[in-house]
Amino acid sequence: MKLVYKILFFLILAGVSFTACEQDEVLETTGNGQIAIIPELSGIYATVPGNWSSVRAIDHPYLKDNIINLPEGTTLRLIAQKDNEPPTTKDYVVRTPDGGSQSLYPCEIDNTTGEIIKVSKDPLYLPSGTYTFSAISPAHKYNGEIKISNGESVIANNKHWSQTAPTRIEIKAGDASKVIPLNPLMQLTARMTFTLKGDVENGVSSLSVMQDGIEIDRIREGSITLNNVGDSIAAIITSNYNRIYIKEQDITTQEDKSLRGEICLLPIDNRPTPMTVILNLMVNGVPTQFTYSIVNKILYAGYSYDYTVNVKIKDNITVANWQETSWSTDVGGGTTVTR
Repeated sequence: MKLVYKILFFLILAGVSFTACEQDEVLETTGNGQIAIIPELSGIYATVPGNWSSVRAIDHPYLKDNIINLPEGTTLRLIAQKDNEPPTTKDYVVRTPDGGSQSLYPCEIDNTTGEIIKVSKDPLYLPSGTYTFSAISPAHKYNGEIKISNGESVIANNKHWSQTAPTRIEIKAGDASKVIPLNPLMQLTARMTFTLKGDVENGVSSLSVMQDGIEIDRIREGSITLNNVGDSIAAIITSNYNRIYIKEQDITTQEDKSLRGEICLLPIDNRPTPMTVILNLMVNGVPTQFTYSIVNKILYAGYSYDYTVNVKIKDNITVANWQETSWSTDVGGGTTVTR
């Protein structure tokens, strides 16, 4: 199989591979006897629902046929590692020419801002040998190491599952060029989503969020540094906690008038200390706050934990019914919070 950005991780299903332009386009410069590298990437795996998190197999059954395209303009850094030599990198951007298919175009990226400096047709050239190839997006997240904080969406090849592992391949002397079939990328963080629905038939004529939107407390503090593309972030128990907000401007209105917010979090084992979610809402123009504790939960990298909250008015009391739609069958059930 082939394989934030704030994708996420999460558009339409596709089975199309991206190659680094067409060979007649990309091979306009000479490599002084070295081999032109043409990476081929078939996309990113859609984030796995949280109810699959008990599956620890390295060949994950959910990943079959759940590959999606990278969004237009996504940047990607290719890393080529030969034995213990320093890695060689090359940056690419996903572009779709008029009437064409998505391709990876070589480019230069500002390592501080992540902005594209220029797009070129100069490929990566490598001498012969056996290399391990991996990729990460956004491109500037890798600069000898990877530093990830709460709220950041980072996708990359990952050794946790065989379907997402880096690619090891031999480049032979005399090859004019070499296509490198990369495995699909995966999300390195965990994702939480919240869908808020107002029950019109039960008294809710309008539903919106206040400026602070959705507050998530008791998340992992600080940032995580990975030394290599392919490494995973473990879900650990921690004694130091932080909080994060999905602000009003980051919450979108869906076609059915429901509200949706999502965020990427560092993996964490919250079983000793429940995570707390606070909804800051306006129900029929009245400021209303709901608090919900998420108990006995581990947030694993590459998984999505999805919550639906239905708000209604019953006996003049505003009620929010929470349900984790990604719960496995052995967890089950919903929780009603009144205000």
